[in-house]
Amino acid sequence: MVNYKGGDLIEFGYKNYSESSYGGSPGSTPTTLYRVGHVTEIAPRYDPELQRLWALRDASTPAPLALLRGKETVGLRLTWVQGTLGQYAQDGWLNDHENWFAEAKLYRDSGNAVYLYWTGLKLDVLTVRCGMGEPIKWTADLVGKLYDSKTSTIHGYGASPGDPWEWKDSYVQVSADDSAWTTVPCVTDYEFKAGNGLHPVYVFNSSGSKQLAALEEMGQTCSARLTMNLQDTGWLDYLVDQTELYLKLVLPDGRWLKLNKGKVAQMDPVVKPEDLVACRVGFEGRWLTNGW
Repeated sequence: MVNYKGGDLIEFGYKNYSESSYGGSPGSTPTTLYRVGHVTEIAPRYDPELQRLWALRDASTPAPLALLRGKETVGLRLTWVQGTLGQYAQDGWLNDHENWFAEAKLYRDSGNAVYLYWTGLKLDVLTVRCGMGEPIKWTADLVGKLYDSKTSTIHGYGASPGDPWEWKDSYVQVSADDSAWTTVPCVTDYEFKAGNGLHPVYVFNSSGSKQLAALEEMGQTCSARLTMNLQDTGWLDYLVDQTELYLKLVLPDGRWLKLNKGKVAQMDPVVKPEDLVACRVGFEGRWLTNGW
């Protein structure tokens, strides 16, 4: 018996499936799983929605009649630093509405290994953020159907990602017409967020399963937050005065995220005696397009 720790060999991979194969898995077929990037955190979540059932009792013990499991909720928060890959998870999440079979390998030695796995994982919220001097960090909040563990696997893990993407590899652009783009010069950190508004679907079934039957995407939302050094009022006035604007995050390998026909949602200057005067600017977009 060993205590697994973050310093052990830990790998994470996924196999993507179309909507028509929701909850699919490779089963007994050996499969090479795709990597999402340089993973820095894996945080599984399982919530059986326990309910205490109280009833008029005929015993002296003041206890509920039963502890019942309600609707099982499975989730996974995945955090990683992106590197160049042949296949990006963002493509399947944002464009093809795919769901995942995913597996995490925790390996100490040949006699001590455990494998966590999920089925039916779909993207609920995707966040990318970066500050000066930092790598570009991604977080995906996923909702799924099944979460379990096993002691062996027949699957392998694909090619490792390239060098981590850094702050110097990205920049933010703005346009009033989605044609003439200008790089925003005074951004010191950013956060772009896309949400799919997942709605779990549970149904009565002959097997007695409490797992969800489907995950429906109710509508995509997109937003961004920038921190900008206050140099003059020119940029702030420009952003506020636009009836609609387009905001784009440009990333390595020809990738990008774009908020379309958005508006400034908030503007909060922060004045400290020991620092530059900064202004936090929030945006809301009508819809998101991407270059994945």
